Amino acid sequence: MSKELEVSRTQIALTSTIMNLAGAATMLFAGKLMKRVDSRLLLSICILACALIFFGQSFFTQLWQFYISFALIGIAYVIPITLAPSVLLSNWFEKQLGLVMGIALGLSGLGGMVFNPVVSTWITDLGWRPAYRLTALLLAVCILPFSIFVLRFMPRAAKGEHMYGSAFASEQTGDVSASNDSKSQDANSITGIEAKKAYRTPTFLLLIACYVLLQWATGMVQHVSGYEQSRGLTLQEGAFVVSGIMLGAAIGKASIGIFLDRVKTELVLVLYSAVGLAGWALMMFFVTPTPAAIAGFLAGLGQGVLLVALPWVARQSFGQRDYAEILSILTMSGVLSVALANTINGTIFDMAGSYMPSLIANVICYVLALISAIAAYRLRPLHE
Repeated sequence: MSKELEVSRTQIALTSTIMNLAGAATMLFAGKLMKRVDSRLLLSICILACALIFFGQSFFTQLWQFYISFALIGIAYVIPITLAPSVLLSNWFEKQLGLVMGIALGLSGLGGMVFNPVVSTWITDLGWRPAYRLTALLLAVCILPFSIFVLRFMPRAAKGEHMYGSAFASEQTGDVSASNDSKSQDANSITGIEAKKAYRTPTFLLLIACYVLLQWATGMVQHVSGYEQSRGLTLQEGAFVVSGIMLGAAIGKASIGIFLDRVKTELVLVLYSAVGLAGWALMMFFVTPTPAAIAGFLAGLGQGVLLVALPWVARQSFGQRDYAEILSILTMSGVLSVALANTINGTIFDMAGSYMPSLIANVICYVLALISAIAAYRLRPLHE
């Protein structure tokens, strides 16, 4: 795209920044919107919009068209992709929440591992325009059937549905309180801290810091393929390294969820942060495909902290009551961070001819995020 449109990498990377800024703005009200609108309708509209926009992008000839379209994607994608998995699972599982979050969110890394080289092959063999159209088709075919027919915001007590592991699931009795669009559950079973009170706690502020720092590190993932190409690797070899990151993310998210349910939280945070830190550090030195992919795998494992551990800590800290609203604000801070990181990393390369400063920054981010995450958990308002 950069060559065909005759623009710099920074200008191309700005599309991601615009998408994330629009997504961050959407997060301000996304949590409340999820509680008020039928989940099947809301998620289906968002997914269909993303698919249609991707298809339309295949016909674009000007950079400004991509800027506008990625802003629209930013509005549409954050609810089904960024917010909904953690919120829906939190509403359906009282026990084994870490496990199911890890499994569900880990599949996103698996999808990235599979489709990143596939899309790179489409681009190489067919061109980027057909690749956009095929991606749009995949989005619609693979996701829409589930958003339309399967997903619900929370159990409907009126139909005998209850959170897994809750007292009501065992008793199969209790007073029922119904909300609009059938999002119902016994009112007494919803515990937690009001969002307004949560925002004033040290734990919330520390979690904000964690999201900002770790999403900044994630902002480098978009540039990994370009980083590897700048050191002599081919596009396919660069995609292989990114696949290593995605595979690591899939395994990291699935495994960290299991450990969070069974092992001391601080130990889990230290272990996975150390692995992620090591991955980004080793990426500075490994210059051949297989070692670089191994470093990417380690960096991907560390993403389990951001994508599973932090939402889990937030749920343990503030409860279920306003979890959607609280998580949406936490996620917003991270989205803003990755939006800036995407463009700044591209600018660093354009100015310095190297991504090395960005990799060093990622190592520092992991150290600071680990300190903040442990402090946030120890100061959490709700204790087990």
